[in-house]
Amino acid sequence: MTRYYYGQNKVVLAARELFGWQEDYADEKYSRYTGLEIALQEDGRFSVWGDLGEEDAELLRDTKPDHKNLLPRVLEFADERTKE
Repeated sequence: MTRYYYGQNKVVLAARELFGWQEDYADEKYSRYTGLEIALQEDGRFSVWGDLGEEDAELLRDTKPDHKNLLPRVLEFADERTKE
């Protein structure tokens, strides 16, 4: 698994790319997070977590395949990447 991390200054930018297609998308919904994490599985499925600070996070997208081809738009501007 590879984890991609986005700092607070990139949370809304990443959220727009990942969730902007949703009818109820709003920047304000995501701006409360101090960071965003994408957990990419070896088989291409991924999940998205919003960091709430104090080692607390909220699941924003359960682990599913990337049917909308969203990942190429966000992985390149991650602040950090770790491989497990």
